[in-house]
Amino acid sequence: MQRQIIEQLSEITEEEQYILIPENPSPRSLYAKSGRFIIERRHMSHLSFGESTAAICLRPHPRFREFPTHSHDFIEIMYVCSGRITHVFGKQKLVLNTDELIVLGRDTKHSILAAGKNDIGINLIISTDLFEVLLNSLRQNSQLPGKTFENLLKRGGLPYCVFDVSDSLPVRNLMESMIHSVICERNRDGYILQQSLNLLLCYLASMEEAKEPAAQDSYEEKLKKKILNYIRTSYSTATLTEAAHMMGLSPSYLSRTVCQSFGMTFKELLMNERFDAARDLLRTTAMPIGDIINRVGYENSSYFHKEFKKRYSVTPGAYRKAQK
Repeated sequence: MQRQIIEQLSEITEEEQYILIPENPSPRSLYAKSGRFIIERRHMSHLSFGESTAAICLRPHPRFREFPTHSHDFIEIMYVCSGRITHVFGKQKLVLNTDELIVLGRDTKHSILAAGKNDIGINLIISTDLFEVLLNSLRQNSQLPGKTFENLLKRGGLPYCVFDVSDSLPVRNLMESMIHSVICERNRDGYILQQSLNLLLCYLASMEEAKEPAAQDSYEEKLKKKILNYIRTSYSTATLTEAAHMMGLSPSYLSRTVCQSFGMTFKELLMNERFDAARDLLRTTAMPIGDIINRVGYENSSYFHKEFKKRYSVTPGAYRKAQK
């Protein structure tokens, strides 16, 4: 994705400025008392198109605070532009990396862990009426399979499906075009956005047809999983040299592979894991902050505090207070 778009999406929004004040509760515009996630058209301004029964909305995912467990009566698509965003379904954590896309089904219950400044996601929120119209068009005008999407639309149906679009240039270009048009240019033409969404579903349906659930992972996918597993289990002491030795690779080759697979360096990937672990410990334990710093692999307390504030715009102490 173009750097200028990422830079614009990285800017702190008014909603996020509200979120960053520790004593402020979660924005009431986003949650109903029942815990059902709602988006009201009056809060969407230029980002919402169509009537309330057939609306579509494209908006950046708010960062810096966890979204508690909720459900919604619409279809939601999240695309990760950079970094990673973690969804939680019951006891299962699902980490979405750059250029991965999730389609959440109707009534799906989930929560979303707090995202950092560089974890940028875009939400496409689609009314069930509009989604049904798009599915009917898919059924009538193409031979592409749409069974997965139909199961997402059913109440109590498929909770979600995930697409890795890192190798799909058409999907990445389409998402970039939609984001640039709506968010960067403030384009109010809902017809263009709806037709873009229609095309997106066609591309995803064609990927669904090509999927082979029983197929073995490629060498690249296996290596990617090994890298993630190593970092997640050894983040406090992990090094590029040790990882390369364990995998029988040269450090330079592993370094290039990490950049190609994750869109970031080994050091950045490791830092993300360490700070995710630190946030979990701040949120779920009473462990002193100094002990947490040592636990996640840092000896320089000043560096940790500086980097934490840079990533989340609050100090570790303020973050812990805000989570209680």
